[in-house]
Amino acid sequence: MKLKYLLVFFLLFSCKSHQNTLYEFDPRKLNQNKITLSEIADDIRYIPMDNSFPMGLIYRPRYFINNSIYISALNTGIMVFDRKGKLLRKIGSIGRGPGEYTSYYQFTVDDKRETVYVLDGSLNLIKVYSKTGVFLRSISLREYGEGVDAIEFYNSKLFISYPLQFFGVKYDWIILDTLGNLVKKKERTIPSFTSNWLIGGGMYKFENRIYHWNPFNDTVFSILPDLNYETSFLISPGEHRLPRSDFDIAKQFSLFFHPYSMFETRRFLVTDYFFKKRIIALIDKKSNISYLTYLESWKATVGEKLIGGIFNDLDGGVMFQPESYYVEDNREYMFGLINPYQIKALVKSNEFKSSIPKYLEKKKELVKLADSLKETDNPVFVLVRMKN
Repeated sequence: MKLKYLLVFFLLFSCKSHQNTLYEFDPRKLNQNKITLSEIADDIRYIPMDNSFPMGLIYRPRYFINNSIYISALNTGIMVFDRKGKLLRKIGSIGRGPGEYTSYYQFTVDDKRETVYVLDGSLNLIKVYSKTGVFLRSISLREYGEGVDAIEFYNSKLFISYPLQFFGVKYDWIILDTLGNLVKKKERTIPSFTSNWLIGGGMYKFENRIYHWNPFNDTVFSILPDLNYETSFLISPGEHRLPRSDFDIAKQFSLFFHPYSMFETRRFLVTDYFFKKRIIALIDKKSNISYLTYLESWKATVGEKLIGGIFNDLDGGVMFQPESYYVEDNREYMFGLINPYQIKALVKSNEFKSSIPKYLEKKKELVKLADSLKETDNPVFVLVRMKN
């Protein structure tokens, strides 16, 4: 009888221990499985952006909130579009006058009131604007240090993360209320160091939590609604990690793992990173099976263009590069951006003409879209609805 109870206890303890084991992301050990868009999604649609003026490089992040799309673009600033891609309004303006911003590639939006918070990094301020674009106030970050990594709005609070690779950085992150009062801070846990690698980490939201990652830190933290935090998963240590010192970026960069973006869906952890090659990885959170797609880059007039992605067998269109994620009416969506010339070139190809995608009507719609576009038009959003 005692042996029976001991066996039951051992099994329960083993299951609990296994369930509590943290996932460890190791780019050296990911299996190179393939996946198609139809295996993870059941719909695709396109939103051509307003062509009333040319847009430069469109920065990340990009937000789909209520019926609007919020983006920040080079030499233009922050803009709001409707779900058909029509420009509704600009938020503030570029300049050095009262209520203007000099840098604007980092911003966040209150998903209820649609108040916009713009990180003016050159002044170490957050500029606050109403939904209609009226300047409301500034929030100074000077007392917390220089060089903010990212900002994000979550549960009526502002989350601000810092790069760890600069001298004098005291915090992993701080949390402010919407008036700029300090609510919580997390002091850095790894020793101070400097590096000539300037790109830092970021944050993403998923299921009522906010997540923070940094390429020099082994831990990805999740911050709970009560503002406590816990370890979500680990990034494996080893020779593939960025050194906490200066290195020859031109010669050695390809040797090290660096994530450019990271987010989660209910099924997948998704990360866009560089390790020997530019890769988008989808990791199934239950099975830990990884699906990899490789990207090739080439320099264009503005910024870097990436070719490749998840094979699009929904409508036969351009390969999909997931950049971020949102939930609407309890359905999950991933989205990305493509250029009109990519759509037009593909539709003219023999490969597309002979393809038999899952939704033939969607293929016909894509042909109509291509015919309506000019090669020099502004980018097109691609929205992919995930399967339930």
